[in-house]
Amino acid sequence: MDRLAGRLLRPPLIAAALIGVNVVTALGLAAVALRPRPVVVVPSARAEGELLPGAVPEETAREFALRYVLHFDNFTPATLEPTQQVLQRMIGPRSWSGANQALEKRKQVVQEGRMSSQVIPLEVRAKGMTVVVDAVRRTFISDRLSREAKVRYEVTLERQPPTDPNPFGLGVVAQVIHEETPAPREKP
Repeated sequence: MDRLAGRLLRPPLIAAALIGVNVVTALGLAAVALRPRPVVVVPSARAEGELLPGAVPEETAREFALRYVLHFDNFTPATLEPTQQVLQRMIGPRSWSGANQALEKRKQVVQEGRMSSQVIPLEVRAKGMTVVVDAVRRTFISDRLSREAKVRYEVTLERQPPTDPNPFGLGVVAQVIHEETPAPREKP
């Protein structure tokens, strides 16, 4: 008789267990679905936008590359050290060693020649992860204008994990600078 009672009680216990698991699962899904989604507010945003995982909006690439160029070529001997610290956070890790050597050479030249540089951006265009910044670069030696030229910076970016010092989640992996050579002046 005990065997018969065990067989008769088994299906209701199984059904009750399955119903219990389904209720717990349904409550968990409802709680997750009703939880407010995180909202990221970007202080400098001019309009609302949506960011898809893995995608980098062209506006973000343009803004990051423009900031990079401004930090890269706006300097004086007094501001070169802090500028290099900012650039270190903007340059991709795999490109840092080569960039660091070039920046150290530039640092020596700037300090010895009391050189300063100013960049005035004219236009910024992005296509994917490559950004082109057209600008005017003025170079000063000992407080005198030495050279003024139109320059095109081609900056190639890559995604990297966002950090507090670099919330863009981008890093510079390559940079090419094209300087327009001015036409020779004719003497009157």
